[in-house]
Amino acid sequence: MKYVGTILLTLLAIVIILIAFAAIKAVKIKAKPSTKEPAINPTKEEADSYAKKLSDMIKVPTISLRGNTDLSQFYILHEVMKNNFPLVFSKLECTEIDGNLLFRWQGKNPGRNGILLMGHQDVVTADEPNWDRDPFSGEISGGNIHGRGSMDCKSTVFSEFQAVEELLSEGFVPECDVYLATAVDEEISGGGAPKLVEYLKSKGVHLDVAMDEGGAILKGALPTMNGWCAAIGVLEKGYIDLKVIAKGKGGHSSTPKSNTPLARLSKFVADVEKDKPFKAEISGPVYAMLDNAAPLLGFPLRMVLGNMWLFKGLLTKVLPMVSPMCNAFVKTTFCCTMAEGSQTPNVIPSEAYIVCNLRPSPHQNVEQSLAVLRKYADKYDLEFEVIHARDASACVDYKGEEFNFVKKCLNECYPDAGVIPYLMTGGTDCRHYEEVADNCIRFCPIKMSNEQLAAMHAANESIGVDEVAHCVKFYKYYIQHHK
Repeated sequence: MKYVGTILLTLLAIVIILIAFAAIKAVKIKAKPSTKEPAINPTKEEADSYAKKLSDMIKVPTISLRGNTDLSQFYILHEVMKNNFPLVFSKLECTEIDGNLLFRWQGKNPGRNGILLMGHQDVVTADEPNWDRDPFSGEISGGNIHGRGSMDCKSTVFSEFQAVEELLSEGFVPECDVYLATAVDEEISGGGAPKLVEYLKSKGVHLDVAMDEGGAILKGALPTMNGWCAAIGVLEKGYIDLKVIAKGKGGHSSTPKSNTPLARLSKFVADVEKDKPFKAEISGPVYAMLDNAAPLLGFPLRMVLGNMWLFKGLLTKVLPMVSPMCNAFVKTTFCCTMAEGSQTPNVIPSEAYIVCNLRPSPHQNVEQSLAVLRKYADKYDLEFEVIHARDASACVDYKGEEFNFVKKCLNECYPDAGVIPYLMTGGTDCRHYEEVADNCIRFCPIKMSNEQLAAMHAANESIGVDEVAHCVKFYKYYIQHHK
């Protein structure tokens, strides 16, 4: 017993030392408020002018719908853009492919790899009943520009084009080729971006970086984070649309048998949601995201995230329970989104199906995620039909030159914001450019509130007038200083 007590006391002492070490490190790594003046400072006159131009773009309802090939609204938008950005359209080499636009601005050293700034022209529908105003009014009020696409993502497209327009008017010539790309069907995962990529490949173009929408500059992005944080998307999770089919004997609903097709499908979904069977893991980019966020947080969380070597195992178990977003960071996600059975209320279908959407994690790819579900499908005699699937994208080197250059620009232009890499749970057109770009960065430097972020694809979408002005100036700074 004497030796047992000694061992227990030794273990306790080790635990106390480890926690003390973690606490000391948490105190040391706390981020200090910046006293640096921003390198960009747009005037009120510029901000007001930008807001009017963006408003004009929002007024054009460039809604993309599957199966709809009518591009008339997009060509109207092009005319608005020609009016907004006359130098871009007159001085740069322009390629238009089925409404998708690609501009080349030749640099001083055309033999060097170029850079590409991108966004999409299309928006989702605005059918929600609780809009406070016409979703395509482009109204400017309360310091914001309102309407569908104001955030996702005509503000990105506008800011990129406006930055180039101003640099052209100033006679600036970039060091390398600069490209602007904007597709018409990002919201429906269409073929616009791939067409532009194929064109670039045919011309032998290779890029150092392609920068698309994705992350943004958010306040209070994580619990106890009071300041601003620029979250730069370095990786997109994968994507699966899976049709799960149940077959059996149909019949009249007045004399039902047990385990009908719909019942088996229901059990399948219930079991998967109850068991949460996908593997939890803090992968490299998630580890980097949490580690870089630690200095920006309050003490308890800063101590935990700033000492991942000690708390990683605990976090892996706890994060899936914190919130749906935290769960998505560390696991493949599963959601049943569509279902069909009989066309008549009193008929038992002989065949029914559901459609499930999964977002595979980088540590559990499409094949591995489907293998997890097949165990449940076999239990209920269900069949799979994979409608569409892709693995997670390549990950940007968040310790590399291009990422650190974006970080440096942010430190100069937004000194009040921390910078972290970010794993994206959604998708963008940027993944297509992996074929021609060494780094595919998902980030738009616009400050937005959590309320504005929540309005993405929802009612009352808006973006700040001043925030758009700063975004324009950031892109100017980025292009001017990219060597």
